[in-house]
Amino acid sequence: MPISVFPLGTRRSPPGVQCLQFHAVTWDDPEENFWHFCNHGCTTKIHSRQGSVAMWQTIQTFLEGTPGIASEDELFQRFESVASEIGYPYYAFGALWGDPEAFADRPAPAVRLNYPEAWIAHYFAQGYDKIDPVVLMSPYALNSVTWDELRPYRPTFFDDAAAHGLTSGISIPLRAISGCYVLCFASGDERRIGATERNRMELLAHGFFAAYQRVRQLHRVDHGLSDNTVKVIRLSMAGLSVEEIAERLELTKAGVYWCIKDSKKRLKCSTQAQVYLKAIQLGIVAL
Repeated sequence: MPISVFPLGTRRSPPGVQCLQFHAVTWDDPEENFWHFCNHGCTTKIHSRQGSVAMWQTIQTFLEGTPGIASEDELFQRFESVASEIGYPYYAFGALWGDPEAFADRPAPAVRLNYPEAWIAHYFAQGYDKIDPVVLMSPYALNSVTWDELRPYRPTFFDDAAAHGLTSGISIPLRAISGCYVLCFASGDERRIGATERNRMELLAHGFFAAYQRVRQLHRVDHGLSDNTVKVIRLSMAGLSVEEIAERLELTKAGVYWCIKDSKKRLKCSTQAQVYLKAIQLGIVAL
């Protein structure tokens, strides 16, 4: 299980949960980045003939309609409708750190959710917000995590959730300049979430999140770096060599080295590792 980026003082991840690795993307336009992800990332899996064709068509219709959504309320209404249609009538979207303005009239970390009110009251009365495995693991998880994968670490918590109508679920970590978020889908039915369904839920979550960033107008900070320098940082973090970066960006090797030197100067760093960390902290790239 690969583990490379993990905050000091935190525990290693439970078996079956992949921990965070460097996988940097730029966030100039969240929806543009999302569609790049679709075209170059997981769509070969998503378009699999396995599983429900109707489920995929419902998700695809939602994703194609997100550019026309103009407000948070409209986005969440459409999202709740599509989630219910594909078998997940309950959802919770939370901001785990970095975006205090995301909260309205609910206590952190909930931004929006439609969980049963009895469970919400019970959740906070029992202090579950301090030991919830979803909240604790999501900032460090590389990919989605099903509740079955987390159940062994807090079985009484998940048994309690099931008693309140939340039996099965999947939680998907989402990261942006503004902070770290998590989107949970839940069902009152026993359901085993296979690889194809997991891929589809991840795609739905990332499409929703790209639209959320747009309607919230969560923009990157002005860091003064050129587009090429940002791309060099991103590709370098992904493990590409100077030669590979030069070929990918159609630059000379000298041009790549100049971008590296420029990033150190503008971000006031002495090493490349410091550049990576500073770029993450400032939201120049996102994990």
